[in-house]
Amino acid sequence: MRRLSILLELARLGAHSEPCQITSKELGEKIGCSQQTAARWLKKLSEEGLIDQDVGSRGQTVSLTSEGIDVLRSLRKDLNEVLGEVPQSLKLTGRIVSGLGEGSYYVDKEEYKKQFQEKLGFNPYPGTLDIKLDRKSLRIKERLHSTQSKRIEGFSTQKRRFGGGKCFSARVGDMEAGIILPDRTHHKKIIEVIAPEKLRDKFSLEDGDEITVEVEI
Repeated sequence: MRRLSILLELARLGAHSEPCQITSKELGEKIGCSQQTAARWLKKLSEEGLIDQDVGSRGQTVSLTSEGIDVLRSLRKDLNEVLGEVPQSLKLTGRIVSGLGEGSYYVDKEEYKKQFQEKLGFNPYPGTLDIKLDRKSLRIKERLHSTQSKRIEGFSTQKRRFGGGKCFSARVGDMEAGIILPDRTHHKKIIEVIAPEKLRDKFSLEDGDEITVEVEI
Protein backbone atom coordinates (compact mmCIF):
# COMPACT_ATOMS: atom_id res chain seq x y z
CA MET A 1 0.00 0.00 0.00
CA ARG A 2 2.86 2.40 0.76
CA ARG A 3 4.23 1.85 -2.74
CA LEU A 4 0.91 2.81 -4.31
CA SER A 5 0.37 5.81 -2.05
CA ILE A 6 3.77 7.22 -3.01
CA LEU A 7 3.23 6.65 -6.72
CA LEU A 8 -0.20 8.29 -6.47
CA GLU A 9 1.18 11.28 -4.59
CA LEU A 10 3.97 11.76 -7.12
CA ALA A 11 1.42 11.54 -9.94
CA ARG A 12 -0.68 14.22 -8.21
CA LEU A 13 2.39 16.45 -8.29
CA GLY A 14 2.73 15.91 -12.04
CA ALA A 15 5.65 13.46 -11.90
CA HIS A 16 3.93 11.25 -14.49
CA SER A 17 4.50 13.92 -17.14
CA GLU A 18 7.68 15.72 -16.01
CA PRO A 19 10.21 15.62 -13.16
CA CYS A 20 8.94 17.28 -9.99
CA GLN A 21 11.03 18.71 -7.18
CA ILE A 22 10.20 17.29 -3.76
CA THR A 23 12.18 16.56 -0.62
CA SER A 24 11.89 13.38 1.41
CA LYS A 25 10.53 15.48 4.26
CA GLU A 26 7.77 16.96 2.06
CA LEU A 27 6.84 13.53 0.74
CA GLY A 28 6.77 12.12 4.25
CA GLU A 29 4.35 14.84 5.35
CA LYS A 30 2.05 14.09 2.42
CA ILE A 31 1.86 10.33 3.00
CA GLY A 32 2.11 10.36 6.79
CA CYS A 33 5.55 8.94 7.54
CA SER A 34 8.98 10.13 8.65
CA GLN A 35 11.54 11.73 6.38
CA GLN A 36 13.78 8.67 6.77
CA THR A 37 10.99 6.26 5.79
CA ALA A 38 10.09 8.38 2.74
CA ALA A 39 13.75 8.45 1.67
CA ARG A 40 14.01 4.66 1.98
CA TRP A 41 10.88 4.17 -0.10
CA LEU A 42 12.11 6.53 -2.82
CA LYS A 43 15.35 4.55 -3.00
CA LYS A 44 13.41 1.28 -3.15
CA LEU A 45 11.09 2.51 -5.91
CA SER A 46 14.09 3.74 -7.86
CA GLU A 47 15.78 0.34 -7.53
CA GLU A 48 12.56 -1.32 -8.73
CA GLY A 49 12.53 0.91 -11.80
CA LEU A 50 9.24 2.62 -10.92
CA ILE A 51 10.71 6.10 -10.54
CA ASP A 52 13.73 8.07 -11.71
CA GLN A 53 15.39 9.92 -8.83
CA ASP A 54 17.94 12.65 -9.50
CA VAL A 55 19.73 14.40 -6.65
CA GLY A 56 21.68 17.48 -7.70
CA SER A 57 22.99 20.74 -6.33
CA ARG A 58 19.54 22.35 -6.62
CA GLY A 59 17.73 19.56 -4.79
CA GLN A 60 15.97 16.32 -5.65
CA THR A 61 13.71 15.69 -8.62
CA VAL A 62 11.56 12.60 -9.08
CA SER A 63 9.62 11.34 -12.08
CA LEU A 64 7.56 8.24 -12.73
CA THR A 65 8.97 5.79 -15.24
CA SER A 66 6.78 4.04 -17.79
CA GLU A 67 6.76 1.04 -15.44
CA GLY A 68 5.55 3.24 -12.58
CA ILE A 69 2.79 4.70 -14.72
CA ASP A 70 1.76 1.19 -15.76
CA VAL A 71 1.31 0.27 -12.08
CA LEU A 72 -1.15 3.16 -11.68
CA ARG A 73 -2.93 2.33 -14.91
CA SER A 74 -3.35 -1.25 -13.74
CA LEU A 75 -4.79 0.02 -10.46
CA ARG A 76 -7.23 2.26 -12.33
CA LYS A 77 -8.31 -0.65 -14.53
CA ASP A 78 -8.94 -2.84 -11.47
CA LEU A 79 -10.92 -0.08 -9.76
CA ASN A 80 -12.99 0.55 -12.88
CA GLU A 81 -13.89 -3.14 -13.03
CA VAL A 82 -15.09 -3.00 -9.44
CA LEU A 83 -16.63 0.48 -9.25
CA GLY A 84 -17.46 1.19 -12.89
CA GLU A 85 -15.96 3.72 -15.24
CA VAL A 86 -15.41 7.24 -13.97
CA PRO A 87 -17.84 9.63 -15.69
CA GLN A 88 -16.55 12.35 -18.00
CA SER A 89 -17.76 15.07 -15.64
CA LEU A 90 -18.39 15.33 -11.93
CA LYS A 91 -20.76 17.65 -10.10
CA LEU A 92 -19.65 19.38 -6.90
CA THR A 93 -22.31 21.06 -4.77
CA GLY A 94 -21.94 23.33 -1.77
CA ARG A 95 -22.66 26.75 -0.32
CA ILE A 96 -20.87 30.00 -1.05
CA VAL A 97 -18.64 31.36 1.70
CA SER A 98 -16.51 34.47 1.98
CA GLY A 99 -12.79 33.97 1.59
CA LEU A 100 -10.02 35.97 3.18
CA GLY A 101 -9.34 38.02 0.06
CA GLU A 102 -6.36 35.85 -0.84
CA GLY A 103 -7.89 34.69 -4.11
CA SER A 104 -7.50 38.02 -5.88
CA TYR A 105 -3.90 38.30 -4.67
CA TYR A 106 -2.90 34.94 -6.09
CA VAL A 107 -5.02 34.80 -9.26
CA ASP A 108 -3.76 38.23 -10.32
CA LYS A 109 -0.14 37.11 -10.31
CA GLU A 110 1.13 37.27 -13.88
CA GLU A 111 2.88 33.89 -13.63
CA TYR A 112 -0.42 32.24 -12.68
CA LYS A 113 -2.55 34.23 -15.14
CA LYS A 114 -0.44 33.06 -18.07
CA GLN A 115 -0.88 29.44 -17.04
CA PHE A 116 -4.64 29.78 -16.51
CA GLN A 117 -4.96 31.28 -19.99
CA GLU A 118 -2.93 28.44 -21.48
CA LYS A 119 -4.48 25.55 -19.51
CA LEU A 120 -8.10 26.72 -19.13
CA GLY A 121 -8.46 28.97 -22.16
CA PHE A 122 -9.50 32.21 -20.47
CA ASN A 123 -8.08 35.16 -18.57
CA PRO A 124 -9.57 34.88 -15.06
CA TYR A 125 -11.29 37.62 -13.11
CA PRO A 126 -8.88 38.50 -10.26
CA GLY A 127 -10.60 36.59 -7.50
CA THR A 128 -12.07 33.22 -6.61
CA LEU A 129 -15.54 32.01 -5.69
CA ASP A 130 -15.14 29.90 -2.55
CA ILE A 131 -17.59 27.01 -2.10
CA LYS A 132 -17.87 24.90 1.05
CA LEU A 133 -18.71 21.44 -0.26
CA ASP A 134 -21.38 19.13 1.10
CA ARG A 135 -20.42 15.67 2.35
CA LYS A 136 -21.03 13.85 -0.92
CA SER A 137 -19.05 16.42 -2.90
CA LEU A 138 -16.13 16.17 -0.48
CA ARG A 139 -15.81 12.50 -1.39
CA ILE A 140 -15.93 13.41 -5.07
CA LYS A 141 -13.25 16.04 -4.52
CA GLU A 142 -10.97 13.36 -3.10
CA ARG A 143 -11.37 11.44 -6.35
CA LEU A 144 -10.16 14.48 -8.25
CA HIS A 145 -6.84 14.40 -6.39
CA SER A 146 -6.03 11.08 -8.09
CA THR A 147 -7.48 12.06 -11.48
CA GLN A 148 -5.26 13.25 -14.30
CA SER A 149 -5.48 17.01 -14.60
CA LYS A 150 -3.83 20.12 -15.94
CA ARG A 151 -0.86 21.25 -13.86
CA ILE A 152 -0.29 24.78 -12.57
CA GLU A 153 3.37 25.18 -11.74
CA GLY A 154 4.65 27.11 -8.74
CA PHE A 155 7.27 29.82 -9.00
CA SER A 156 9.59 31.88 -6.82
CA THR A 157 10.21 35.59 -6.38
CA GLN A 158 12.93 37.30 -4.37
CA LYS A 159 10.57 37.41 -1.40
CA ARG A 160 8.74 34.08 -1.37
CA ARG A 161 7.74 30.83 -3.01
CA PHE A 162 4.31 30.45 -4.64
CA GLY A 163 3.04 26.88 -4.75
CA GLY A 164 1.59 24.88 -7.60
CA GLY A 165 -1.51 22.75 -7.90
CA LYS A 166 -3.97 21.00 -10.16
CA CYS A 167 -6.71 22.63 -12.17
CA PHE A 168 -9.75 21.34 -14.03
CA SER A 169 -11.97 22.95 -16.62
CA ALA A 170 -15.48 23.42 -15.27
CA ARG A 171 -18.80 25.19 -15.79
CA VAL A 172 -21.02 27.21 -13.50
CA GLY A 173 -24.37 27.48 -15.25
CA ASP A 174 -23.60 28.71 -18.76
CA MET A 175 -20.25 30.23 -17.73
CA GLU A 176 -16.95 28.51 -18.43
CA ALA A 177 -14.83 28.24 -15.31
CA GLY A 178 -12.09 26.29 -13.62
CA ILE A 179 -11.41 24.85 -10.20
CA ILE A 180 -8.04 24.96 -8.47
CA LEU A 181 -6.72 22.30 -6.11
CA PRO A 182 -3.56 23.72 -4.50
CA ASP A 183 -0.85 21.26 -3.50
CA ARG A 184 -1.02 22.75 -0.02
CA THR A 185 -4.12 24.19 1.62
CA HIS A 186 -5.66 24.43 5.05
CA HIS A 187 -9.18 24.62 3.58
CA LYS A 188 -9.93 20.95 2.88
CA LYS A 189 -13.71 21.44 2.63
CA ILE A 190 -13.56 24.36 0.20
CA ILE A 191 -12.95 24.57 -3.54
CA GLU A 192 -11.84 27.71 -5.31
CA VAL A 193 -13.51 28.52 -8.61
CA ILE A 194 -12.21 30.99 -11.17
CA ALA A 195 -13.97 32.33 -14.27
CA PRO A 196 -13.64 35.11 -16.88
CA GLU A 197 -16.20 37.19 -14.96
CA LYS A 198 -17.02 37.77 -11.31
CA LEU A 199 -19.39 34.89 -10.61
CA ARG A 200 -21.08 36.59 -7.66
CA ASP A 201 -22.21 39.42 -9.93
CA LYS A 202 -22.93 37.22 -12.95
CA PHE A 203 -25.43 35.05 -11.03
CA SER A 204 -26.37 37.44 -8.19
CA LEU A 205 -24.85 35.12 -5.59
CA GLU A 206 -24.53 35.71 -1.86
CA ASP A 207 -22.97 33.84 1.05
CA GLY A 208 -25.04 30.78 1.92
CA ASP A 209 -26.45 30.27 -1.58
CA GLU A 210 -26.24 26.71 -2.84
CA ILE A 211 -24.37 26.24 -6.10
CA THR A 212 -23.24 23.36 -8.32
CA VAL A 213 -20.04 23.25 -10.36
CA GLU A 214 -19.68 20.73 -13.18
CA VAL A 215 -16.05 19.60 -13.46
CA GLU A 216 -14.65 18.12 -16.67
CA ILE A 217 -12.30 15.14 -16.23
